[in-house]
Amino acid sequence: MSLLQMSISASVFIFAVISLRSLLIHKLPKMTFMFLWGVALIQLLVPVSVQSRFSVFTAAEHVSRMFTAPKLISTPESSTFNNGTTVIMPPITEHLTAPMMPLKMASQISPFVWVWLVGFMLCALFFIIPHLRYRKIYKMAVPIRNDFIRKWQHSNLLWRDVQIKQLDHISTPLTYGIFQPVVLLPKNLDYDDEKQLALILTHEFTHIKRFDTLQKWVLATGVCFHWFNPFVWIMYILANRDIELFCDETVIRKFGENTKSAYARALVRLEEKKIGLSPMISSFSKSSTEERIISIMKTKKITIATMLLAIGLAASVVVIFATSALDKMEPSAGVDNPIAEIAEPSAEAVPALSHGPITTEIVPALSQGAATTDLMPHDLTFNKKYDVPKLIDSLMASKYRAVYMDNEISLRVMMDNTIQISKDNGAAWKKQDTDEVDAKEFAKWLLINDPNPGYSIEEVQTRLANGAEVKHLVFENVKEMYFIIDGNGVQIELVQPEKIASVLIDGQRMMITSAISAQRLKSFYDLLVSSHILSETHAEQDYSERMKVLEKNLPNFIVTK
Repeated sequence: MSLLQMSISASVFIFAVISLRSLLIHKLPKMTFMFLWGVALIQLLVPVSVQSRFSVFTAAEHVSRMFTAPKLISTPESSTFNNGTTVIMPPITEHLTAPMMPLKMASQISPFVWVWLVGFMLCALFFIIPHLRYRKIYKMAVPIRNDFIRKWQHSNLLWRDVQIKQLDHISTPLTYGIFQPVVLLPKNLDYDDEKQLALILTHEFTHIKRFDTLQKWVLATGVCFHWFNPFVWIMYILANRDIELFCDETVIRKFGENTKSAYARALVRLEEKKIGLSPMISSFSKSSTEERIISIMKTKKITIATMLLAIGLAASVVVIFATSALDKMEPSAGVDNPIAEIAEPSAEAVPALSHGPITTEIVPALSQGAATTDLMPHDLTFNKKYDVPKLIDSLMASKYRAVYMDNEISLRVMMDNTIQISKDNGAAWKKQDTDEVDAKEFAKWLLINDPNPGYSIEEVQTRLANGAEVKHLVFENVKEMYFIIDGNGVQIELVQPEKIASVLIDGQRMMITSAISAQRLKSFYDLLVSSHILSETHAEQDYSERMKVLEKNLPNFIVTK
């Protein structure tokens, strides 16, 4: 998932949490909202999504399909050949080495990336500079000599050594530090009021037990990465408030509901002056005082019914709003199995590298009279008339590494290198098992059988020598596919009994055959849209531009509107 996709997905969940919080903040245990904010942070910082049939995104896709007419794959006329031939998709071209050079990469960084980096740095400074400035002030604190505080601390020991100090630069108690926490108390605090001291120290020690300062740092990290998203800033503010509310609730439950009035009065007396304390500390009265007082006065004993309600609501919100759309893997009811005709790899199926030399004669299309060179696959990746690099970026920002289509199947290679196949333009997908092929043997086979002299065989051989994985997939019509997979991407080598129109895009290139028809290319773009790789607008624009250039530059391109 790209950063923008993570941000948009998390925004939906954050909005749901904000709505739930506005309705039930004083009715549910505060732990409920701390859990939900934690899920939001995972969405913002971890580029992994969990699919669910109950997701709001699944429902949105279902509604979208209800109002969208299905787009069928049309089979181009006159795209077959009169005898068998081997067709191998060319590996990476020689031109690929140039964009991989560091200088080229630096010059191709998007302006949006630079804007994000500047925003990230400014946001990080926004949090770090005040923290460092106040840390200098905190070092001026002195130890407190108070018998009650010493006895209280001795009876409330933590596994981390906690220091309790006094500072005359503050007007409210606060805690800072993660592994060496320090509790700072203001000099003008009433140290004779032992009940108030016990409430304050319990509150601050609760922050320390729960690593609330660390939580604030993680929240700030989420804000820095998604500084452009207003929902993340709202989450930061509300999550900080809920940290304090959760602490208040814990103190009330420990001392009993009879202490609610005394605790609320302590908050009023200790309300901090508006001096803009660092966001990386846990302050006794940092959050909205009014909201905290209302929450304190409404705190009640947690019943089993309340706990079950909280668990149910939290689970429902997570499943509905924090999961991604279900990637449909099985056929819908009433639809014939689209994979029934695809044979699973069997022990009898022998990989093509064992077949010996393969026929490489290229036969023109019967109705077109195409020249041999025109029937070769064309690498469009670095044609300046196309903006293929941006199209590849859109692919890699999705959950796929490669997408392939011909007049028989649609195929997707997932980010985890699993392979899915569909025979109905993506209405239903099925995971396909593959055989493993020895990379060294496959490298030898390529040198002998690959009929295309114009690509960089050296590049492919280097990838194979450096540990690229080779997967093999065979179909009942003798068509075979080899997948060369490594960190640089996925490359598909295709062996089939007849020349067919095909389109391929992966993390490094885009390829078509000159026998491709306008319908086939349009179907390929429809597949990119249904797989959430391109928007409909982007796909229509990209398709139109390619059509113009293909019709002009490839005279044997089959144009059937």
